[in-house]
Amino acid sequence: MKSGDIVICRSSGLVGKGIRFAQRRMRKHYLHSPIDGHDDKWWRWNHVAVLNKDMGNGDWTIFQAEAKGVTDYRLLSTVAPGGEYIVISLPAKANRAKFLAFLRTQVGKHYGYLSILSCFVDMILPDKVCLRRSDTWICSGLVAGALWFAGFPGAFAWPDLYTVVPAEIAEACSEKA
Repeated sequence: MKSGDIVICRSSGLVGKGIRFAQRRMRKHYLHSPIDGHDDKWWRWNHVAVLNKDMGNGDWTIFQAEAKGVTDYRLLSTVAPGGEYIVISLPAKANRAKFLAFLRTQVGKHYGYLSILSCFVDMILPDKVCLRRSDTWICSGLVAGALWFAGFPGAFAWPDLYTVVPAEIAEACSEKA
């Protein structure tokens, strides 16, 4: 594991269940089925974070967008209470230094509550209403933005970085391309 590797999480709480429900609905309506080349195994995860610093005791601090905003001090061991996580290596086609630099510049930004609402409205009225506030992030949007900044080709395929879901990050970063 290295700084910049991506952490995909599954939590047991109500918010996590809601995100997984929304991802399944999105896959059904927009991607039509896992047969379209999408690996069904990633759609069970609901949060994404990035390894920051090795604490030397088997634990890491992580970058993530959470209710308090974008943080870099939470411990990996606490990221998915009652759930689980896996670590995916940052794809070789992403510039690790740029990826981490972008994340560092976003620490302290606010959480994107309106982006979450906008994602919900987009499920009902696709591409009709956008309710975002600048300088705010949701977890997957933060990582999608960092991947885009790092030159990762998979990020350029996403039409809207701010509505990318954790499963899409996991899929794109786990492809052997």
